[in-house]
Amino acid sequence: MQVWKRIALILALTAAAACTRVPELEDRLTPDLRGADYPKLLPLDDALEPLDPPKQAGEDLQDELDARAARLKRRAEAVKNAEF
Repeated sequence: MQVWKRIALILALTAAAACTRVPELEDRLTPDLRGADYPKLLPLDDALEPLDPPKQAGEDLQDELDARAARLKRRAEAVKNAEF
């Protein structure tokens, strides 16, 4: 029975602490922000710019990877042919 009393006391103290005002958080809002309306919500489709079609995005990525591979091959050849 002693354990249940301790658990009840801990729960009561935790509940009391949860209701405590946190001034360092609440005082950061200016008076005009406290009275401001919530911002208007937009549908996600309207908020984000449209993506490229997957085929186009895949082709762009492939072109970028091919160009990078060519640059790396040129650098490797330059290092291989360099005289130290």
